[in-house]
Amino acid sequence: MRNKIVNEIESKFSNQGDFFIEEELINKTTIFLIGFKTLVDLTKSKLYVQQIANSNTSVKALFINLNDEINVDTEQMIKGILEGNLVIVSEDGKQNAVVNPIVQNLRSSISEPKNESPIQSSTDAFGDDINTNIGMIRKRLTTASLCHCNYEVGDLEKRKLSMLYIKGRTPNSLIDKVDRQLKRIKSDIDTIDDLNLQFGKRRLSPVSHLFATELPISAIHSLKENKIVFFLDNCPFALVFPNLLWDMLVSINDRNFPSILSFMLRFFRVIGLVATLILPALYVALVSVNPEVFKLDLALFVAKSREGIPLTAFLETIAMVVLVDLILEAIVRLPKSVGPAITMVGGIILGQAMVEAKLVSNLLVIVITAVVIASSSVIGMQNSLYIRLLKYPILILASLFGILGVCIGFIFTIIYLASLTSYDIPYMTFRIKKEGEIK
Repeated sequence: MRNKIVNEIESKFSNQGDFFIEEELINKTTIFLIGFKTLVDLTKSKLYVQQIANSNTSVKALFINLNDEINVDTEQMIKGILEGNLVIVSEDGKQNAVVNPIVQNLRSSISEPKNESPIQSSTDAFGDDINTNIGMIRKRLTTASLCHCNYEVGDLEKRKLSMLYIKGRTPNSLIDKVDRQLKRIKSDIDTIDDLNLQFGKRRLSPVSHLFATELPISAIHSLKENKIVFFLDNCPFALVFPNLLWDMLVSINDRNFPSILSFMLRFFRVIGLVATLILPALYVALVSVNPEVFKLDLALFVAKSREGIPLTAFLETIAMVVLVDLILEAIVRLPKSVGPAITMVGGIILGQAMVEAKLVSNLLVIVITAVVIASSSVIGMQNSLYIRLLKYPILILASLFGILGVCIGFIFTIIYLASLTSYDIPYMTFRIKKEGEIK
């Protein structure tokens, strides 16, 4: 039978999916082993306790030999559990110890991030093991407010899914909606998009409900921003819900710099976002529909750069944009040993050859190069992809209506993004109000 102290600790961590209380019989007396499975190697720790118990004649001697930190109050025991220690409590509750356990190896499967490049920050990245990933979060965020819920989703194949949030900050209404949805999942979750579709009907939308990151520091920042973080077994990413527009413009690493430099970086990302959307369309509008906008000398320069080119401005632009997107996709798919060579061939040799063959103008090559660089300035590969996709409708409108088409396309893009929601949270929200905060 569990004593008052054990029950109090259990109630404190009742909503933690990786929390454990194990009973062990030592010298005909029951003791309780308490901790987190993601931080403590329970099997080896139990063996360690048994070995020490075999060399002691009483349970009291066992507690003395386990650690100097014995018979502490409940608050210290809770703190020890959060810090990744193993807490041992006697059956009557009169004796306890906070033990440095045999910890889970959170380093063996941790490598440097492959998709993100943190600056002046930890270079650890999430791996395939879900317990290791959660352990990395707990090591950095030692608070009792961090809640962890376990789920098994799927029909043919049951897959582990964990939900993390900070109690008292993440809105309860959002947690309840997500919890109900996860419990209703019947189909298999094989990809991130399978999980994304469970949170709303955005099948034809390029914008995901989830933001994937492989950096523990980014996941922790999202938790502190009142969001929910998911972990899928065999998925080396933390999936942040909901995904907001602000996530592609602001990074936690920005705060490592003085505020003026941080503002500058975010301003450049905004410029990159806008440039990716409108630069190709602006080129087509000014060259083929509204050339009168240029001054005379600039108009003559543009006309001279297009001299002898058989394609219309729209066709040459759409051809170059598609070709560049194909090159970028090929670089991602090819082995790293071949990727740089393809970049050289596609980016320099092919571009120069097309200019010399009078298929595209020099000015367009400059515009497309600027677009490629600008699209890479936003945070997150998935955000870069959908921004590159949204430039096509604006490009088509620009070919039909010129500058007016560019403005209309850009405005409709903003309206479309503003219409997106994730459980009533607008995509263009700057931050989520924490629980109890007045909206």
